[in-house]
Amino acid sequence: MPYLPSKGGFRISGANLIKHLCRRHKVDLISLLRDEDSQHIDWIAKYCESVFTVPVRRTSLPRRLAGFLSGYAIGKQLSCRPEVVSALRSGFDRKHWDVLHAEGGFVGGLVPSDLPVAKVLAVHDAEVLRAQEILKCDVNVRDRLRYTARTYYERRYQRLVYPRFERCVFVAERDMVFNQSIVPRAASEVIPYGVDVDYFQPMPVEKQKNELVFHGHLGYAPNIQAAIEFADNIFPLILCKAPSATLHLVGASPAPAICALASRPRIRLSADLPDLRAAVSSAEIYVCPLRYGSGIKNKTLEAMAMELPIVGYPGSTAGITCVPGKHMLVAETPAQFAASVLNLLERPQYAREIAEAGRRLMQDKYSWESMAAAYENLYQQVIDERAAPQFQGLHKNLTVTAS
Repeated sequence: MPYLPSKGGFRISGANLIKHLCRRHKVDLISLLRDEDSQHIDWIAKYCESVFTVPVRRTSLPRRLAGFLSGYAIGKQLSCRPEVVSALRSGFDRKHWDVLHAEGGFVGGLVPSDLPVAKVLAVHDAEVLRAQEILKCDVNVRDRLRYTARTYYERRYQRLVYPRFERCVFVAERDMVFNQSIVPRAASEVIPYGVDVDYFQPMPVEKQKNELVFHGHLGYAPNIQAAIEFADNIFPLILCKAPSATLHLVGASPAPAICALASRPRIRLSADLPDLRAAVSSAEIYVCPLRYGSGIKNKTLEAMAMELPIVGYPGSTAGITCVPGKHMLVAETPAQFAASVLNLLERPQYAREIAEAGRRLMQDKYSWESMAAAYENLYQQVIDERAAPQFQGLHKNLTVTAS
């Protein structure tokens, strides 16, 4: 269920996309519904012509196993399938939608391939790449088995599902190129995430001198790895020259390893804040020591939008058309990272220039309005393709169904 404010790329992206598309088009939403989402139906209903929900219920082990085998063998998800297929077929019979926009590979496996409408599948990240990146982190045995299995399952599943759609959309070039090697028959496109530059903006809070901040889901393996990397290998180098520096970790569901970091001198943790903007904005410098992961880093977009000077590893800039030295500083090694942080602490005017340039970049290229416009262009392309001789007779109004 897409709604705001929320956590998770699919909820945030879907909510902002619908919020902007509805200004010019009619949107019908078919959404899977988990228990915690039911209270947010009124929010998304304001932007949709209709909202149809399919409750997600816990199923027995045999049914889950059957769903897994069906997905692997024929690329069809079984969970919630009858309700979603019925809603799609009856909705198309009544409204003759022009575009069906599906969010995520799982939902892609619920969409019947014979529905006579242009189809776009927004998969965001390359799932196999994401699993491979997580396996580079220090994860437990259960997660290692889970993500290893996912690398094999997703390769076959995607080859069955992705070619059923006119386009598969990724948020970063690296993910698209990686996935093209796995599913060469799928037509792919890159449309990056946006950021709400009105919500994530410079906050009127007092800056904490020499404070560094990192935020994100602190139970997610690449974020845990990044925080440990900074605390172990970079922060001690900074403290040698700036002994008053502090590291502030901000985020949801901190893992035990993150809680352990907070017991160290000059490191503090703010967990599960209802609104993290003030905590992040109070720092002088944003640090993003991410080495692993896929897709585009929302944390980088948000920090830039909040006008913070950023130092990061190259992994923190994936999918973002930023210029190192202008919009943020990029380091390759712990020593370079520490030196870049100290450079910004010692040169506040330069830090301010970096921060302001990052904010302008977000306003100019990464607003949700620009993302919605990119999807509109894509929708028109696939509509025009289906209007070719072999697809004559379809409506030409641009109505979008998000599921």
